[in-house]
Amino acid sequence: MPTYLSTFTAGLGGPVRQALEERLPGVRVELDLDGLLTFQSGRDAAAVRALPFFNNSFLVLKTFPGLGAQRGEDVLDEMLATVLRDGDLAGRLPRQLKGSFRLVTSWSNVLTAVDRELLEKVEARIAASGRLRPHRGRPDHEIWLSYRSEGYGFLLLRLTRHTAHEKVLDKGTLRPEIAWMLCWLSEPREGELMLDPFCGSGAIPLMRATQFPRGLVLASDLDAVLVEKLKAKVKEGDLKRRVVVRQGDARQLSRYEDGSIHKIVTDPPWGSFQELAGGPEAFYREVLTELARVLIAGGLLVILLARADFLPLLLETLPELELVESWPILVSGKKAAVYKLRKRTNTD
Repeated sequence: MPTYLSTFTAGLGGPVRQALEERLPGVRVELDLDGLLTFQSGRDAAAVRALPFFNNSFLVLKTFPGLGAQRGEDVLDEMLATVLRDGDLAGRLPRQLKGSFRLVTSWSNVLTAVDRELLEKVEARIAASGRLRPHRGRPDHEIWLSYRSEGYGFLLLRLTRHTAHEKVLDKGTLRPEIAWMLCWLSEPREGELMLDPFCGSGAIPLMRATQFPRGLVLASDLDAVLVEKLKAKVKEGDLKRRVVVRQGDARQLSRYEDGSIHKIVTDPPWGSFQELAGGPEAFYREVLTELARVLIAGGLLVILLARADFLPLLLETLPELELVESWPILVSGKKAAVYKLRKRTNTD
């Protein structure tokens, strides 16, 4: 079976592995690092490419054992020399692979320059297959030589296309793989009501409506401009029967009755672009109190917050909510955490 390598949001290893095993039954995980998995699967590259919780996915062409941890950048030249000695390099490439390629070298997740002569020799060896030609501009394919600080090295064929999310997403909009994981963590079910009271540009509501079991998604935000933009996206995507968008304050959800919402998935403001009324602790106390009110007994709340050290003490004042699990992550380089909370039932 082919071996794949995929990267994901660091900190979410447990949920990502569970989602992988759910999506690709029979998968065998070989290496589990923070933000990276290697695994064997009988499914083809298209199935791996389509997995929505990964940032990038690759086909593993060669591994480099015994490199040692915390090596310097010179380890990449050592890996290139090893590739040159590999008599079956062309045979490792998929037979259907044709067109142009470039060789990308990465050291500890940073693109790093290597010995130019060695690089060109490896490119020539790859091109000797007769199916590929070097092109460093806009190639059809990328072959990566990658070293991880834990001591692992790989020669990889990239399966996914790079998306410059910082250019195509609105400011503050969640990356799609994070939005997918937040929805998945809420254990979505057919026919349930899901609420996002801080819908913003709509990453979470649109993901829930298009990628998960059918149900009604209720989306609201205090910003009237964002609400109108999301309404337009819903109309354009023919999702008016799946997503209802309204303007509203998450601290005053009077249109929803007590215990009427099955799941809440949301990414509230962190205070990065505007001050939170009364400060973060007071703001989130009001928000969580109202969310707990509208959530059904046994319902789940999945919320992404800037690292909120005050949250454990705050939850002590909200006995109806219990913390199921939390995962510290980085979002655009900033510390944050995903919290999964459950509303207690009367029998708890």
